[in-house]
Formats: sequence, structure tokens, C-alpha cells
Amino acid sequence: MADAEDGDYPALRVALNEDEISTGNTEDSLLSSSSRTSTETISCSRMRSTQCCPEEKNSKFAKNCKIFSGIFLICWGVAMIVYKPYNMLMDLRIELTPGLPPYEWWLDPPDEVLLKVYLFNITNSEEFLAGTDKKIKVSEVGPITYREKLTHTNPTFNENGTFTYTANRTAIYLPEMNTIDLNATIVMPNLAVLLIPSYLWDAPLFSKFGVNLMMRSLRSKPFINTTIYNYLWNCTDPILDVSQAVAPSLVPTKNVGVLGRVYTDFVDNVTVYIGTKFGHEKFFLIDKYDGSEYMPDLEGKCEDKVANSSEGISYPQYLTKNDTLRYWRKTLCRVGTLRYSHEVEMYGVTAYRYELENTTYDRTTPSDGDCYKGEPKLPNGLSDVSKCNFDMPFAASFPHYLHGDRAVKNSVDGLRPDAEKHGSFVIVEPNTGIPLHGIARSQVNLVMREMRGFSEKIQRFSNVTIPLVWMEYNQVGIPWYIEWLIYFTVVLVPVLQYVGMAFFIGLGGFLVVYFGSRRSRRSNLLKNKALTFETQVFLKPS
Repeated sequence: MADAEDGDYPALRVALNEDEISTGNTEDSLLSSSSRTSTETISCSRMRSTQCCPEEKNSKFAKNCKIFSGIFLICWGVAMIVYKPYNMLMDLRIELTPGLPPYEWWLDPPDEVLLKVYLFNITNSEEFLAGTDKKIKVSEVGPITYREKLTHTNPTFNENGTFTYTANRTAIYLPEMNTIDLNATIVMPNLAVLLIPSYLWDAPLFSKFGVNLMMRSLRSKPFINTTIYNYLWNCTDPILDVSQAVAPSLVPTKNVGVLGRVYTDFVDNVTVYIGTKFGHEKFFLIDKYDGSEYMPDLEGKCEDKVANSSEGISYPQYLTKNDTLRYWRKTLCRVGTLRYSHEVEMYGVTAYRYELENTTYDRTTPSDGDCYKGEPKLPNGLSDVSKCNFDMPFAASFPHYLHGDRAVKNSVDGLRPDAEKHGSFVIVEPNTGIPLHGIARSQVNLVMREMRGFSEKIQRFSNVTIPLVWMEYNQVGIPWYIEWLIYFTVVLVPVLQYVGMAFFIGLGGFLVVYFGSRRSRRSNLLKNKALTFETQVFLKPS
């Protein structure tokens, strides 16, 4: 039976033998494979503690990059807290760096200033000279509108940190904005005739006699019928020709036109403070005007200075409601003080309105320190400006003698002082110090002193202050690009910098926490898997 079985199933026997052999080979193969797998696993486990397996290198590098990026973003956000972009931008502005907008806009300033001129037409000239009227009566004529063109040349950055330039101003007539004919005739005080007697009010009698003789021979009259244009730009008289020939030092010009005198040579060299060396509180304040820190012809005679005032182009940055602004205007021939009044909303920002003090043209105490009291002393409401006008007897005031003494207001009929129409103010964005809108108004007056010793008609003008013209310098606004820069700097940058701080710190923190925790969790997981496998393979009980 056994033989039969062996003989009947030879193929099965062979198969069984082969299966046994195959089974033996398979077990050897599995042991070998297990050994290799164990070896590779151990090797990878060891490599993970140092440099990762090749297939994990890229993944780990990417995670490390994200973590380092997060740290960088956090540092960037913290740096923005310490070095705020807003402060850096404001510091950069006061450096006045060529090529950047603040410098380029200063170099080519916008044409935004309108000059409006009002004249006081004499309505009772004959009655006053005849003695039937005791006071001069006037009626206002105007406005005659010009555009004041400002140009800046010769910019120089000085070694001491200041900045010097030449400012040139001209007046351009605007026919489209005028309804008054410049050729219209008006009656005005004859400056050529009245200035000389007032200037020589305390001269010896023989000098006054010579003036009377000259006026009589030339038939000069105290009032003249002239055109608006001539009175503003080309006011002459034969008496000026004769006087200049006799005493050229006393009569430096033959043209006493009001605007002609102002704009004939309106060129000045100005030195201002710029840069962080002097700080935001002194930015663009005047250091020297035409080489001096004092008023024209007052150096050594008066303590009032043009230094640390502003021409109104720009004011110091970071203004407060307690600050006062010192405004210098050559035609005003003095520095005016403006004080905070109230807040104003303009161009989407909160601005401060500063108003010229009501006592600007008043006498000060003690009188020895009053640079503008005149001789003889002027009443409150009038300020002597003769030093800016060849020592000719001119005085400045508010238009229509606003805020002046009652005696000054009552000396002439026809004046209608109004604080809203005749006051001066400026509206400034306080952070940048940029003026958004401003109106500077002042009046030019002829001061007639005691006329004893002159002709009867001239004596009628004794101790009378005659209003001539008043002028309004109106900064009507700012160009769109400056408006945009102010809004961006004052409104957007402070918000964006805090948004940026929060974004960078938040994003950086997220990257560090998220990818740092994933890296730590994966590292622990791999270590645990390797330990479990090694335990199962090598520490498995037999």
C-alpha cells in the first residue's frame, strides 16, 4: 500500500518536497527582510535625531523656513513699535531732501495766494480843504484782485544745518476776477505832496518855507484825481522830481504808487531752520532775513526780531493749542502773534485755527521796548512802519481801524470795522504744520503830524491819520497733491502702522506656534514609533 501510494503519487511527493524547500526559503527570506527592515528602521531612527532621512529633508527644511519667517515677522512688528513709520516719515519731511515731494513742492510753490486791494476814495475833498467839513469822508473801492506769484531760487544747504534761499514775489493782475475798471477815476491823498510836510514836521521854519514855495510854484494839490492803476502802480508828481534833485537822500524814489513800492524789489534772502538737528519745533522758522535776525534798520535799536518767526509757507510740526505762531510779512514790517482759537475740519483732517491778536498794533509796556510807537507816539491801533518805507510817515493797522482807539476810528468818516471781514487768521494742520487756509489783512495809513509852519491847506491835515488802502492776502486752499499727502500722512499712516504691527506680530506668532508645534509633535511621534518597533523586534519575549 505504501509502495502503491508512493508510486501513485510521485508528483505530489515532489511538490511537497518543493513546498518544504520553498517554505524554508520563505522563512529565511522573511528573517532576512525583517533584519534589513529593522536595520533600516534603526538607521532612520538614528538619522532623525541628526539630519533626517532623505525623503524628510525637504519637508523639515520648509518647516524650519516657515518658523524662521515667523520669527522675522515678529521682530519686524516689534521694530515698528520702536521705530514708527509715521515718526520716520515726519523726520524725513523736515530734512527737506532734494528729490522728495516736500522739497520739490517748496521749490515750485503752488499759485494759491490771491491779493485783494481796497482803496479809500475821498468823497469830500473840496469841503475838507475849504474847512466846511472837519473830517475826511471815505468810501471803499474794491476789491482789485491779483495773484501773488512766489518763486524760490538759489537753494543752499549750509554747514550749520540751516537752509538759505531767495524768495521773489510778484503780483499778476487777474482780469477774469475783477469787475472794477483800473482806469476808473478816484480821489486820493496826494502822497507826493503830503509825505514831504509830514516827514519835515519838526524841521526848521526856513525848510518849511522852502517846501511851501515849491508847492506853490508847482501848483501841487493835497488831493489828486487819478486812475486806480496809477495810484497803485505809478503815482508821481513834479514835486518829487524837484525834491529828488535838491535832496536825493531824502527822496529815494519818484514813484510812490502803493503796490509799485511793495513789488518793485520784493526779493529777499531767507535763512531757515531745517532737519532733526533743530527739531520739529523750529522747522522752517526764520534764522536770518536778508542777513539779519532783526527787523529792517532796527538792529541795535530794538529787541524785536524777525528770527524764529515764519513767512507762512510752513509752520513747525506737532503744534499744540498752547502754541503761538509768529508771522512775519515784509509789507507789515513787524512780526504778528497768532493764538489758538478753535478746531476746524478741513480736507478730512482736524486743523487748528489761529487768529492774530487784537492788540497787534497797540502800544506796549514799557514804552522803551516798543519798536513801533512812532514819533510822536501813535495811539493804540496804529503801528509805525516807516523803517520799511524810507522813513516815510506810514503806519499799519487792522482794516477800517478794527480794534483801534476810538479817537483813531472817529478821525475819519465812512469806516465800517468788522471782525469777520477785517481780522486775520490761519488754519493749520497741527501735525505737519502745513497751512490749509489763511487770510492776512492789513491797512496802510498816512500819518500827518503837526503841520504848523506849512500852508493853510496843509495845516488842515494836522494830527490826522488818513487811510489809504487795505490789502488781503488770501491763501484760498491747497493743491490736490498736498491735500492727499496730508491725509495719507495724518490719517492713513498712523492707522496702517498699527495694523501692520498687529499683522506682522500675529502672522509671525501663528507661523512659529503652528509649525513649531507640528515639528515637535512629529519628532515625538517618530521617536515613539521607532522605540515601539525596536521593542517589538529586539525585546520580544521568546
